[in-house]
Amino acid sequence: MSVFARQASYVLAVVGMSSLALAGCKKDATPALAESPPPPPASAKPAPPKAVRFSIGGDGNKVSVMIDAPLEKFKGDTAKVSGVLDVQPDDLKKSSGEIDADLDAFVTHTFNDKDKDESQTEHAHNWFELGSEVPQKTRDDYKMARFIIESIDETSVPNLAKAPEEGGKRTVTFKASGSLRVHGRASKKTVVVTVAFTGPAASPTELTIATKEPFFASLSEHDVKPRDLAGKFLQGALEKVGKKIDDKAQITIEAKAKVGDAPAAASSPSASAAAAPIASASSSK
Repeated sequence: MSVFARQASYVLAVVGMSSLALAGCKKDATPALAESPPPPPASAKPAPPKAVRFSIGGDGNKVSVMIDAPLEKFKGDTAKVSGVLDVQPDDLKKSSGEIDADLDAFVTHTFNDKDKDESQTEHAHNWFELGSEVPQKTRDDYKMARFIIESIDETSVPNLAKAPEEGGKRTVTFKASGSLRVHGRASKKTVVVTVAFTGPAASPTELTIATKEPFFASLSEHDVKPRDLAGKFLQGALEKVGKKIDDKAQITIEAKAKVGDAPAAASSPSASAAAAPIASASSSK
């Protein structure tokens, strides 16, 4: 393995959902945000009145991360995506929800080489403080990248009935604002997504959601940086890696959701842990 390949194996990206970004790799990197306890997951709250609740789960979901580094692109993703979306068909701007990405399932595809990618994936987990020697309580919190949708700023149509039906689907564009919580730290984000609904306009039964374009996150803001298996910061690693990588990660989301409970495969053991206050802890571009 080349020197750069070994250095690049430290490179990591976020989440976000549920999702992810490069931390403190440059001298002028953004200072880390303060940690905060995790808020209760959206699934723990009842759906708002008139809202249709969709649960994300099953196959075909993915949160991807790409860092356009000067000498090497970093690429990775997690297919373990969960969360809920509460959609109000007659007033789409009143919709809300949460998209969660499990970073324990995050894998990299930078080199298209099994050994190199596996090594880089292990280092990525360490950067997220998910190493095998990190206390379980910390892992339960840090493993989930969460994009919490707090408001819908714009929609392409005011209500679902106004969206033309094509091929059995009604597609709407949302401009959603909220917080991306990664590594116990939350940053404000605004994300443009397309949502395709299946079923009657008044009571849709399924949807697919995808980012219309990547949004960005900073690893330094989320204090994601080189660490060992116990989560201890590796002194000097940033100086070696920081000359070749960027602080910004591009994040994309693809997810499917149905009305009702999420499939068992999508449920996360950390969801209940996130609901408890764990003392671990502007715009998208």
